[in-house]
Amino acid sequence: MAELAGKINISRVLNNSFGVITRHPVIYLGLSFLIIGIPNALLQTAQGNFTTGADGLNVSASYSSQGFGFIALMLLSILLQATLIVATLNDLGGKPLSLAECFTRALKKLLPLIGLGIIMALGIGFGMMLLIVPGIILYLMWVVATPVMMAENRGIIDSLKRSAELTSGSKRMIFVLLLVFFALAFVFGLFVAFVGSISTIFLAIVTLVSNTITGALQGAGVASIYVDLRTVKEGADTSALADIFA
Repeated sequence: MAELAGKINISRVLNNSFGVITRHPVIYLGLSFLIIGIPNALLQTAQGNFTTGADGLNVSASYSSQGFGFIALMLLSILLQATLIVATLNDLGGKPLSLAECFTRALKKLLPLIGLGIIMALGIGFGMMLLIVPGIILYLMWVVATPVMMAENRGIIDSLKRSAELTSGSKRMIFVLLLVFFALAFVFGLFVAFVGSISTIFLAIVTLVSNTITGALQGAGVASIYVDLRTVKEGADTSALADIFA
């Protein structure tokens, strides 16, 4: 039965997010390392973004570069998130994970996922221009659009509508949850900055680790939010959700 509150449980989402990663570190961290960590580090190094000097530490943010490298990293990020979403749904549904199957299903959806990402970026970006708050609201509305597309085989517009439906009444809790993730990332970022002030080599290594962990958490986190919303709003069993990929 769905919970009366019909809202996500933050502790359960966090447990599921970190749980799937710790149960399958090779898949989550290994795949994130190969698809996001290494390419990101190589691009940053090639552009001289890991620098230190008299003016102090200078590190570019991920995906800040322009041109082909930016596009390639964005495509890889989309592919990674979709792959890990499928993996998370299968794991939470008690099904064995097959990396080849998860990757294949994500690859088949790549073009719709790109279209979804473009529309979300345009909508949220425009909302941010309108005093920021509308952009935040749109982001909270559409946060599970990607797992909706992957799990329910919906089109771009239907995925956005479905995400808005699932997140209705839970935006505040989702916002708090995202703040928790942001706080964790901020603390780790301070550690990266400290290490970077000691050695450029250490900075490159820690940034590589940071990008890897962030990539894994993004996929596992958004899928866990989706599963929890389905559970509390519709009483959907996780095994039933995983049957979608049977």
